[in-house]
Formats: sequence, structure tokens, C-alpha cells
Amino acid sequence: MHDHIEVVNARVHNLKNVTLEIPREKLVVFTGVSGSGKSSLVFDTLHTEAQRQLVETFSSFARRRLPKLSRPHVDDIRNLSTSIVIDQKRLGRTLRSTVGTATEVYTYLRMLYARCGSMPGIPSFLLGFNHPDGMCPACAGLGKRIRVNTEMLIDPTLTLRQGAITHPDWKVGAWNWRELTAISLFDIDMPVGEFSAEELERLLHADDIPIEKPHGGGTYAKAWRGVARRLEQAYVDKAEDELPEAKRDVYQRYFTYGACDVCGGLRLNPRALAITVDGVGVGDAVQMELADLDAGWPQSTILSRTRSSPRCAASSRTSSRSALATSR
Repeated sequence: MHDHIEVVNARVHNLKNVTLEIPREKLVVFTGVSGSGKSSLVFDTLHTEAQRQLVETFSSFARRRLPKLSRPHVDDIRNLSTSIVIDQKRLGRTLRSTVGTATEVYTYLRMLYARCGSMPGIPSFLLGFNHPDGMCPACAGLGKRIRVNTEMLIDPTLTLRQGAITHPDWKVGAWNWRELTAISLFDIDMPVGEFSAEELERLLHADDIPIEKPHGGGTYAKAWRGVARRLEQAYVDKAEDELPEAKRDVYQRYFTYGACDVCGGLRLNPRALAITVDGVGVGDAVQMELADLDAGWPQSTILSRTRSSPRCAASSRTSSRSALATSR
């Protein structure tokens, strides 16, 4: 019967010849007092053996570069599929983490598209939104664009010397305020509301304007970036709950997130988005339910290609197993 995982005489750690059947495609909970063997059975027996079996499907070249996994102390485990462990540690809160990256499903999906896609043979990192060669250049692979609320950022009735930049990082007396009032790009005694459109653009969104800044008895050269531009770059990959409690209110008042208008929220650059398997782009595939992927996409095309491409065959097997294990 294939509707159960069968464990025969497990002897890992404090397990004493445990034999049991575990239903497949069900939510199964292991309970017991501390030291009863829950982790020994789930992590050190079932997961370890599933990982070992998965690694056995890789090429010898790949296996040499992976950690060596020994078979757990158990007589037999039957009907075991690929497993993914979500441990008790909190997942990283960075905006670059997704369900796909945390479970490594997206790693296998990249391999699938790199080997079986419309441009076969390319490196899989070209499909990675966390890699410079794969990410959307506009949003740096986040799929979102952070924008500063400039109406909140500036008090048009005040001069720069008086603190027209309302963000706490530019409060009067702060280092950023001292730098802003020391350079010669702006009239720091004119109300910001009277700035021309060109001056306001330079104040908020300028990129790398060369300036000389007084320091001690001399000067040093640096590049000036607009206030809004600097704030966007400083917070571009930070989620709200990554910030200290004291800064979260400031974050909510000054920043908004919206879908990237270049990649449409798909995180990848145009070259990566153009790669398809069976007419489906990788950007569309990552938004599909795993059950839809497993039910038929894109196996019809992949199966016809495996006869002529061993690399595609290996990639399709590991990708399908990974997706299936996660969906279950």
C-alpha cells in the first residue's frame, strides 16, 4: 500500500525498534513528553532518509559537493517522498525571503527553467531575483518599489536651516542636517516652498552630484544624493518589522510600497522573464499553486524532452519531487 509511510524498527537515539505506519497526504501530529523520541523519529529518521534518497538522484559530480548523509538506524522505510523541514526557528524577515527560497522549491524551479526552458543551458543564477544578473534592475529583485512621501518629508514654510526636512535623520543639529547646510547646492535661508522645480528635484532626487565639503581645516570631495533618494536606498530591502520599535512609526509615516512598474512585481529582469517552458514564464510559474504545477504543468513538455536531454530529465525529476513534497 502506498497511502502510508512505513517505518520498520527505527533505532535512532532513544527509539527502541519503533515500527509504525504514517498516513500520507494527511496532517499528522507527533506528540509526547520531552525525550520521548518525537524529533528522533521526524527529523533524524524520516527527514534524514528522505534527504539521503534525494541526494542519490543527483549526479556524482553534484554529490561530491554535498554533505555526506548516512542511512539512519532503521531496518526499512517505505513509500517515503522528498521532505522539507520547517524548523522551530523564525524565518528571516528580510524582503528577499519568500516561501520558494525558504523551502528551496524556487532553487529547483530555476534549475528546471535553466535546463528545459526556451534558452536551455544557461546558468540557473540568471533566473535568481537575489542575483545581480537575474534581478530586476529597477527594484533590485524585490518586486516592490519603496517611495518616500515627499509631502510628509518637507515643510515648505521652513528653510533648510530651520529644519524643512522633517525626517528625524535630518533634524536640526543632526549629522545629515549639518552636511546639508554646509554644501553650496541650495539657498539654506529660503523657504523650501519657494524652490524652483529644478532645485526641488535636486534636493530630493539628485544622483551623485560632485561636491566639496568643508572638514576641519580643509575640504573633501564626495557625491551628493537627494534626500528622498538616500532614504529609499537606505530602506529598500528592509521590512517594517525588521526595524527597531522606535523607528517603525517613522517608517509608516514616510514610506509606501507599491508593485514595481518595470517587472510588475515578478522580481526578475526582462531576459529572465522571457524564458518559458511550455509557454509558461518563470514569473507566472512562481505565482501558481503547487497543486496546479504537480497536476500537469509542465510535465507534458518536459517528458518529451527528457529522452534527448539527460540534464533536463534530472532537473525535472528533482523539481517535481520537491514541488510534490511541499504541496503534501
